Amino acid sequence: MVGDEQTIVVSDSDKGKRIDRFLSEIFQDVSRTQLKKSFHEGLVFIQGVSVPAKYVLRGKELITLRLILPDDITLNPVPMPLDILFEDEDIIVINKSAGIVVHAGNGTPAPTLVEGILSHCPLGGSGNPLRPGVVHRLDKDTSGAIIFTKTDRAYLRLIKMFATRKIKKTYQTIVCGTFTKSFGEICLPIQRDRFVRTKMAASAGGKEAITRWHMLKSFGKQFTHLRVDILTGRTHQIRVHMAAVRHPILGDTTYGYDKNFSKLVVSPRPMLHASEVVFDHPCTGETISIKAQLPSDFVRVLQLLSENF
Repeated sequence: MVGDEQTIVVSDSDKGKRIDRFLSEIFQDVSRTQLKKSFHEGLVFIQGVSVPAKYVLRGKELITLRLILPDDITLNPVPMPLDILFEDEDIIVINKSAGIVVHAGNGTPAPTLVEGILSHCPLGGSGNPLRPGVVHRLDKDTSGAIIFTKTDRAYLRLIKMFATRKIKKTYQTIVCGTFTKSFGEICLPIQRDRFVRTKMAASAGGKEAITRWHMLKSFGKQFTHLRVDILTGRTHQIRVHMAAVRHPILGDTTYGYDKNFSKLVVSPRPMLHASEVVFDHPCTGETISIKAQLPSDFVRVLQLLSENF
């Protein structure tokens, strides 16, 4: 089974990488075996010329490819409650609940958010049948606004807009500790952790990552409620950056939060919420500003912090 053709523009920061390694970072839900088969079948091209897996990127190339996909992939629409923030004929924006996976991957249990949306409306615009309409992601335990596309034209334009940083994403989070100033910026490159493949790490050899934070409220010296704007969209960016500056996110045990840090506040998950997304509509050009209300678990933790600190 072969997926639809996809196009990727290589950035200067990826110069020097082998193309197979670069694509494995892009398509994290595609197995290495599938990717290897795509190269073997001559389905990966640079500027229209088929290239081998060992090709070294020079930066600014145009990659076109068709991925070899498993034959047993099926997506089953599953009715589920959806908090729809915006919808028209081209896109749909959902206020995602924590605890739900965005799209299926190798070994990902159903149901996923994609399958929930498919029970409501069709999704379009991806060469991978596991993730139709997916133009960006939120971690399983992160809540908030996420955009999906219903048409191919919207998909192609939004993918380019994300790549060129034309979509503004704002989050709210609660982190450990306090700050000496009310705002700041974290500029630390991020790459996959050398030892734990499911994690990311701040490392000099990684991709550029920029996170800006603004203090909303401090709770003594124990915790701080932040608004966070990300200028880049690296995997686990906010979680990695906050851990790197020794302010891990409340509840994020993967990235340094100690459950014994406070006996007074128990967090059911990492306290991270995608609170707002602003972008120009990919088909109409209209500026769209969408806010996602804080979920009840986030509100309860803020109340506990106010009562105890």
